[in-house]
Amino acid sequence: MGVVKVEIDNMAIELEPAQLLHLKGAAGVRILCRSGTVWVTQEGVLRDDFLRPGEVLTLCTRGVTLVQALGRTLLSIEARPRIGGTATATLSVASIAG
Repeated sequence: MGVVKVEIDNMAIELEPAQLLHLKGAAGVRILCRSGTVWVTQEGVLRDDFLRPGEVLTLCTRGVTLVQALGRTLLSIEARPRIGGTATATLSVASIAG
């Protein structure tokens, strides 16, 4: 499967098992897990996070963040407004070949 790149503001995204979400420049973006479980790792952050339904994580790095679905997952990606415009981040979604 190919890579899809889009600019995000506020959106819902569904990931299939093992699908990978790649965010860059996403400091301040909130990830809300609506269903399923995801693994989140942020560039420069020593700990990884696992989000389950109802859990939220606010990203703290402008570097690369990877979000991998551990099963079928529904996420909300929420960019917080900033002075002079809206926060956006570039994301791409790809499947991991197994």
